Amino acid sequence: MYRKLLLQILGVFFVFAIQNVRAQSSTASDTPRIIVSSIKMPQLGRERTIRIYLPAGYATSNKKYPVLYMHDGQNIFTGNTSFAGSWLVDSTAKTFPVNKQAIIVGIDNSGKYRMAEYNAYESKYAKPEGDAYADFIVKTLKPYIDSVYRTKKEAKHTAIAGSSMGGLISMYAAVKYPDVFGTAGVFSPSFWIAPQLYKLVEDTKMNTKQKYFLSCGDKEEDEVDYVNKMDSILIKKGFKLKNVPAPLVIKGGKHNEAQWKASFKTFYAWLIN
Repeated sequence: MYRKLLLQILGVFFVFAIQNVRAQSSTASDTPRIIVSSIKMPQLGRERTIRIYLPAGYATSNKKYPVLYMHDGQNIFTGNTSFAGSWLVDSTAKTFPVNKQAIIVGIDNSGKYRMAEYNAYESKYAKPEGDAYADFIVKTLKPYIDSVYRTKKEAKHTAIAGSSMGGLISMYAAVKYPDVFGTAGVFSPSFWIAPQLYKLVEDTKMNTKQKYFLSCGDKEEDEVDYVNKMDSILIKKGFKLKNVPAPLVIKGGKHNEAQWKASFKTFYAWLIN
């Protein structure tokens, strides 16, 4: 009698222990993580490091996620090395509920070819490779991400964002591929180096269902004027404020990661909602 009771108690304890281990394992695999990989760029004959942020819940669910593509990937996540600091976009994303999360793909810049890849127009700094770089994202990187991860593939669930030259190429890519990118985050976009982009927007039949988020700091010399000019063109093209909100101007903001980190928080909340 005693032995039978003891075996029953031990059996219950064993089942509870197994369930507890499984629960802990599930919780551990349910945490956000960043996967670092590399991918060939056939459009440019190069290879590039990419960093993929998978939100909490990805590993233990079957849901699909919107995707945000970002440039200067080595500067955007926690723990990455940057001479001016990190955007900490993963830390920002973690503060949102699990049903307000996105997969974030950071594309490292090459250093040497950054000025070329992030500009589609001739400049004194480099021969333009922006068309090939945008084609790489659309025709190589996005198909890869969509095939490996559970993504919402439609344009309304796909965004592109970056700062400085990364903001410039984000704007260009969204205008060139409106059926791929439904949203563009355009931070301190260095329009001064490629004023042709204004004419491109003016001459293009824009998809007013797209969304453009423009921002800069008020300590960035003429950046406020450049951003306001693009905003005015978009509004004249028929965009409504819900899709092109008034440019975010960070008080005291300079041309650096600290300002873009602050701007990203507002952008991500607007994007994910």
